[in-house]
Amino acid sequence: MLDELLFKTRSYRTFDSTEISFEVLEKIVSATRLGGSARNSQTLRYTLVNSPSLCHKIFPHTAWAGAIPWSPTLEEGPKAYILISTLKDSPLSPITLGMDIGIASQNILLKATELGFGGCLIGSFNKMEVPQILDLDTEKYSPQILVALGKPTDKVILTEGTEGNLKYHRDLENNIHYVPKLPLKTLILKKF
Repeated sequence: MLDELLFKTRSYRTFDSTEISFEVLEKIVSATRLGGSARNSQTLRYTLVNSPSLCHKIFPHTAWAGAIPWSPTLEEGPKAYILISTLKDSPLSPITLGMDIGIASQNILLKATELGFGGCLIGSFNKMEVPQILDLDTEKYSPQILVALGKPTDKVILTEGTEGNLKYHRDLENNIHYVPKLPLKTLILKKF
């Protein structure tokens, strides 16, 4: 059951017109509370966006699929966002804080997938404009990751990759995103 959920939890970059309610977004964020947090500091905060007009304002300030010269259109864009921010006075080191952000981000994508949606983690967004659009108190919070969410229309296919050849690519005509993954034997260095 977990393997199936992990396999279906991909980075989706095109979405249909299905809206996502605040109730669903709250269920997705609730999954972050169940994950680990270094020193149990719980310094992450979330801004939920499902307003079509705000989604449209945020969209031009995002960058998608950095390894290929392609981006979704506004019409294919997300129907909701979750902005993950950190408290500026967090007691955690940047590395430890990054682990908390990673755990929360993965829990968000897993829960979204379980609920029939999909998403994409966006680190490449305008960290001055998006917080301004969302009226985020940047004296108190630092924006970290923008999670784009919606009902996916693209298909993601995993392929076997090799070290040095892990660049993903997209079949634009068929809306298929191919993602190479290293085989397990490459990942395991030693077995004792």
